[in-house]
Amino acid sequence: MGHLVSGPNEIKVYGRAVASAYEEGRDDAGAEDIARRPWLERWPHFIRVRGMEFVDGRLGDGVSLSELMDEMGAYAFGPTAENADRGVGNVDPRQSIRQAAAIRLSEAGASWMNEELELAFRKSGRVRAEEVEGLDWDE
Repeated sequence: MGHLVSGPNEIKVYGRAVASAYEEGRDDAGAEDIARRPWLERWPHFIRVRGMEFVDGRLGDGVSLSELMDEMGAYAFGPTAENADRGVGNVDPRQSIRQAAAIRLSEAGASWMNEELELAFRKSGRVRAEEVEGLDWDE
């Protein structure tokens, strides 16, 4: 889970979770959801997650996605790594992230990110979703 920040402009990753595959109907906002959160009319699809954990600090204590891309290059993300291995297509991770709201990390990129998140958790602490008030949960 990440957040766009400025100074410098980038994405800071402040947590992780396991997502469920989208299921039509189940993961779409209904009238009651939209009444409570009007922005859901524009973005009506939910991403259901479990096992969430967050860095217990400021956004700046999170992990820099720019550092991941600098360190791993084309091998930061699955699609660019696959293109690099085939020798065809986009291999620029920054171009890929600009073209998609979400992008799959490569195996090497996921390993790097998990290691960096563990360092951030050790430095700043870890908060599990169950400890955060105000999150929506299925009843």
